[in-house]
Amino acid sequence: MIIRSASFRDLARIEQLYREATEDERHGAQMTPDSPVPQATLLRLWQALTKSLSSLVPITDVSEEMLVAEDAKEGVVGFVQVQSLSVRPRAWQILNLCTSTTAHGHFARAELLDGVRNQGLEHGVQRVHVRLPLDHPLLPVFLEHGFTQFATEQILYRDQATDVEPTVRSTLIRPARRDDIGAIYLLYLRTTPSHVADVEGPSLKTWQAGYAQGLIAALGRDSVRHLVVERPGIVAWAAIRPPTAAQPASLSMMCEGHDSALRDAIIDAVLAELPSGPASCVLRHYDSELIRALQARGFAVYGTQLLLISELGEKVRINAPSRRKKPVLVHAGIARSVPSGSPAVPLRVLSTTTTRRQRSSPG
Repeated sequence: MIIRSASFRDLARIEQLYREATEDERHGAQMTPDSPVPQATLLRLWQALTKSLSSLVPITDVSEEMLVAEDAKEGVVGFVQVQSLSVRPRAWQILNLCTSTTAHGHFARAELLDGVRNQGLEHGVQRVHVRLPLDHPLLPVFLEHGFTQFATEQILYRDQATDVEPTVRSTLIRPARRDDIGAIYLLYLRTTPSHVADVEGPSLKTWQAGYAQGLIAALGRDSVRHLVVERPGIVAWAAIRPPTAAQPASLSMMCEGHDSALRDAIIDAVLAELPSGPASCVLRHYDSELIRALQARGFAVYGTQLLLISELGEKVRINAPSRRKKPVLVHAGIARSVPSGSPAVPLRVLSTTTTRRQRSSPG
């Protein structure tokens, strides 16, 4: 089996594999007690949020990498698509992993993940992220190949906006600036359990590369609106991504929960900034207060997805040892080295006079 980069000649087969994998997930889905909607609807929503078919083209996008697994007999039996986040240190996110239902497609999963790891090392990638719905059939495959789950996310969704007083938003929130990134990172450390922060954000640069799919790193450089609340330090942050033809408007949010009245006012102010129409929000499992507050304002929990991460090796520059000069053999004895820059010192020979006693001969 050969793992290679995808080309335009593979598009038809890639789309066929994608549709077959999507249909298999829908047919195998069942109703779960903790989900208010059938699991098939959850899968369709998850695909709309994280793995839309329109993201497969164009393949020539510099921010994406697509590999295919090609068998000598069956041809292309699987593909994997990763998205590169334009931050440092470099991080990738797996968007799609689809294989055929044949035996060759089953073994192609491991080959494709190994190909992602090898390509990532060549491109200087240090981390690979992936999000999967709970109990997804591909979850064991990722866990067996070095991925570790460190957080759980709740997907919330609403169809229409509720009425919010327009005067609230002008008194609390303001647009975020790039010099607020450090304060937002401190807010993240205050609102995130240590066992999650140690994996996801041990440093400011590492946190920017992975949190919320790199939204913080692109603050002020894309169409996403970032909002913060200061009291006097930053106590809340929100990012609103405008809707597209394939995805609804999305909301990401962090908020301190010490003052429940202030938290509710912040949520109302942020929701007033959302565009009309459908909207989605992804919150971590430890943001239970925010989840309940959004549910009271028309959002419904549509399901749970797992956040996994894989650490790749880091390139380290090793300095080559300096070449040692060829040794020179000298006669044994006492040697004295004089620096070349110092003036010449005259040398003199020290001699000792030995007094010899003459033996007196016997008379």
